[in-house]
Amino acid sequence: MTEAATASPSVSQRAAISAGWIIAWRVATRNIGLLSTLILVRLLQPTDFGLVALATGFISSVDALSAIGVQDALVRAPELNRDMYDTGFGISVLRGVLTALLVAAIAWPVGNFFNDSRLAIVMLALSAGTLISAFENIGIVDFRRNLAFRKEFDLQLWSRIAGVATTIAVAAAWHSYWALVAGILVYRVVRLLQSYSMSSYRPRITFRAWRQLIGFSMWSWAQTILYQIRARSDGIVLGRLMGPMEVGVFSVGLELGSLPTTELVEPLGRALFPGFASLHNAAVGVEGMFLGAVGLGFLLVLPAGVGISMVADPMVRLTLGEHWLAAVPVVQIMGVSGVTAIYTQACGTLLNAIGRPGVTFNLVGLSTLVNLLALVLLVWSFGLPGAAVALLISSSLDVVGFLWVTLPRINVPLRRLIKPMVRPTIATAAMVGVLWQLNMAWTPSLPGGAIAYAEDAVTRSVLGAACYGIVLAGSWFAAGRPDGAERFALTMLKGVWVRIRGWI
Repeated sequence: MTEAATASPSVSQRAAISAGWIIAWRVATRNIGLLSTLILVRLLQPTDFGLVALATGFISSVDALSAIGVQDALVRAPELNRDMYDTGFGISVLRGVLTALLVAAIAWPVGNFFNDSRLAIVMLALSAGTLISAFENIGIVDFRRNLAFRKEFDLQLWSRIAGVATTIAVAAAWHSYWALVAGILVYRVVRLLQSYSMSSYRPRITFRAWRQLIGFSMWSWAQTILYQIRARSDGIVLGRLMGPMEVGVFSVGLELGSLPTTELVEPLGRALFPGFASLHNAAVGVEGMFLGAVGLGFLLVLPAGVGISMVADPMVRLTLGEHWLAAVPVVQIMGVSGVTAIYTQACGTLLNAIGRPGVTFNLVGLSTLVNLLALVLLVWSFGLPGAAVALLISSSLDVVGFLWVTLPRINVPLRRLIKPMVRPTIATAAMVGVLWQLNMAWTPSLPGGAIAYAEDAVTRSVLGAACYGIVLAGSWFAAGRPDGAERFALTMLKGVWVRIRGWI
């Protein structure tokens, strides 16, 4: 990290360790999810995934109408009292009830719109999960507030295992989309029970402190609506212009191509928010922590995103099967697009933490409008790849806008932002060059079975990772091992390793 970060090394180090725990949880649950996907794609059809994806998309959009960011407001507050906790719980329960009622009201009209009555029934079933989640113990917000993400690791892991086990069992028995629904509901129930077993706080329903939470929460609510519109618009446009099967293929391809974002960038942002808020409340400069986080994210996400893009064909053939090959261009484009997420995540998190959520709202609103227009035009003309390109365009616009408004606010010139990007960029270029010379970059796999595809994917991945690691380490040592993303990554890994060794 830079010298500015040393003003509060404990916060930066705790944020790094917290990010490590969140990434560890993501890796653990992703491995569980990957195993689940490998099984489910052979038990279920793409239309099953598409049907549930449409239902969850609409429910998430409705849920966003009442999601006002109460937990973020509690994390950001300098001091808390019981009324604030209980008001947060009361708002959560109220929004859960309202969401369930609203979903019930729109379920059949939505089903009629897509000419599929099953969609309405699935939406009604999944609305119960939203109601269950509304009663989660608000006391678990202290895990984030105190950067105690080891507890969040436990909270997320076991509920995920229970949900996946249920999904596989029901799919094996019924070969129906109801397996996906059952897994989601079991996940919600187990998480609810864990929230009360892991936190001693016992909430009551009240709204006495709503004025203390509403200011920041309303901006968070507005942001959430925009994010939901943007996140769900691809499924809606594809579902209307092409059909449920294309929605299913795109959703799975998007999930694979976005792995660097979901597994690396989002965990980093979740750990950064309480860290930024803590430094801001203590009147300590946040620029050092911002630069360190962006440098770390770029170091991890650039090779991961480009790597997934290069090995998309054998990865799809191996994990999903030959009938999912239409997802390959989606994975290739989204792998590269995901690299931009580190900048938007860090900038948006920082702006929210220092009390500038309105700026984030304006930027996201502009890119959401661009995304909607690009989706309609490009999906109509190019189908699934067009949807991926539309997301790439809007995410690129995000980077320009967020950096334009964020860097001056924290007095960081562009050259300081570019400096930590140099070594990872050189190492990634070397990785691409080696695989390109070996005809392993963005090329289809040779015909063969699962073993041949696995060998191809593993060979490309190992060669790419080794090349990147060697060049990155060599350039870091050649530069004298300066403070920066490499050292920040070592701090993160060391913190997680110490805790794991303590368990052993």
